[in-house]
Order: sequence, then structure tokens, then C-alpha cells
Amino acid sequence: MALFTNGLAANVGTTEQTIYTAPTGATGVHLVVGAIATNILGSACPINLKMERGATTIHLAYNRRVLPNDTVDLLMGTKITLEANDVVKISAPVDNAFSAILTITEEVLG
Repeated sequence: MALFTNGLAANVGTTEQTIYTAPTGATGVHLVVGAIATNILGSACPINLKMERGATTIHLAYNRRVLPNDTVDLLMGTKITLEANDVVKISAPVDNAFSAILTITEEVLG
């Protein structure tokens, strides 16, 4: 049975944060249906969102410039499939620059 969950990150900055780790579950297949970030810094700033699968890193948003007080869809409407133990991480070059939320449907094949 599919379940909706969120990965949250407040005060995104220079310390890379894990926003979501895909659980093993019954099927181990999960769908990221949205990733938004809000610039709370007050000036334009880039943001990074990446997925790690084992030793492989895939950049989903790399130095994506976000205007002050703006909210952006980091995946631009794209859906991303995650497998068990995939990790999604977020960072920015300035501390306390963003808040972010990932929306995930877990167990999409169950």
C-alpha cells in the first residue's frame, strides 16, 4: 500500500543535510513527487540537491540560483524513482539560506 511522507530540511546551508533516506519496505520502490525550496536568506543564492545510490551521486539541482524570498520546484515537475537505501541530500553555500520539503510516495509498486 502506497504511503505519502515528507522529508524536511530547515536552515539549509553549508553542512550537507540528508533530507530523505529511502526505506527497504515491501517493494523498496519510492517516488519523489515534489521538491521545493524557499530562499529565506534575503539575497539570491544557489542550492544543491543530489541523490546518492551506493557510490554513485546524481545531481538533481546543481547550483540552482534562487532569488530572495522565492520558492522553486527543484525537480521542475519531474518525478524521481528511488530504490531502497537511496539518500537525498541538500546544501547551499551560505548557512541558513533555505527551507526545503520533499514529498515522497513510498511503496509505489505495493
